[in-house]
Amino acid sequence: SKSLGNYVGLGENALSMYSKLEKTPDRLLEQYFELLTNLPLDELPQEPRDRQKLLALNIATQYHGETGAKEAQNAAAQIIKTGFTAAADAVPEFSLANVEFPAKLFYILKVSGLCKSSGEGQRLIKDGGVKLEGDRISDVDLTFDSPAPLDGKVLQVGRKKFIRLMADS
Repeated sequence: SKSLGNYVGLGENALSMYSKLEKTPDRLLEQYFELLTNLPLDELPQEPRDRQKLLALNIATQYHGETGAKEAQNAAAQIIKTGFTAAADAVPEFSLANVEFPAKLFYILKVSGLCKSSGEGQRLIKDGGVKLEGDRISDVDLTFDSPAPLDGKVLQVGRKKFIRLMADS
């Protein structure tokens, strides 16, 4: 549920879905397996961490196919080990054609869906929760005159939300 902070949207990209499900609390794992998969409970791994990974992979496969789920699993592992750069290929793309330039970064955060409002985007930047190509952004008024300097770069909010910005020619 959204109010409990354990919401996983069915329309989310594979990486977001996998990452959220991989953090399922141990006490809920058996219930999630029973309700959301066809896997026999007596054949599940003993280790909770292995169960979390299996649950995340199984459910991500249901919504994104085996290839998408495996890519998400590999990307999530790379993000944990080395940060986003090694996993950048699995990051969903966002077309900057949807943005009117010049544009402030907090506006791009809102339009791309990484946050719900410009105000939230400003707070995220102030609090150090926004990175562009792995570099923390602290300037709330950072403005881009055109999409060119953003083309192909990965924008990150928090630890789980990523998009690749694409300037359409």
